[in-house]
Amino acid sequence: MNWHMIISGIIVVVIKVVGMTFFLLYFPQVFGKSNDGFVPTESYRTTSVQNVSQIFGRNDESTIPTRSYGTVCPRTWDFHQGKCFFFSFSESPWEDSRDYCATQGSTLAIVNTPEKLKYLQDIAGIENYFIGLVRQPGEKKWRWINNSVFNGNVTNQNQNFNCVTIGLTKTYDAASCEVSYRWICEMNAK
Repeated sequence: MNWHMIISGIIVVVIKVVGMTFFLLYFPQVFGKSNDGFVPTESYRTTSVQNVSQIFGRNDESTIPTRSYGTVCPRTWDFHQGKCFFFSFSESPWEDSRDYCATQGSTLAIVNTPEKLKYLQDIAGIENYFIGLVRQPGEKKWRWINNSVFNGNVTNQNQNFNCVTIGLTKTYDAASCEVSYRWICEMNAK
């Protein structure tokens, strides 16, 4: 009998068992512990914000503890400096994005500090996301959705775009409000 072959086979089986154990233990932590299956429906790929919660199974009552003791954010939201942030995976026009955030008890993100801008842009990566910075048609001043004045620079603002995205270019970029982009919602952590 060839003991080398038997020992090699046992080692391979042990490695596979250990690998599968690690996979089963850490897979839910990396990809989420949702039992909700994703089943495309007729409403999939529409721009209606109402369908986003149906597609992704969002629930206001579902919260998770954050790294900051005593605070919680809704499930799938990120915690940063006392705030919860939601990064959408689907795209909608600016008004639909704003309305979605309102249904979640939040607003489009008010990115009024360099630290918050860097944090959000690091997560946004190469995607463009609507934020809560707009101007009324014909006006020159940009305002946050809480009506405070924006004192920074917006690129592409001479193209008659009245909404702003962040992400790809690492700046505040004027964008058409009617074009669909992803969006970022913000709320205070509870």
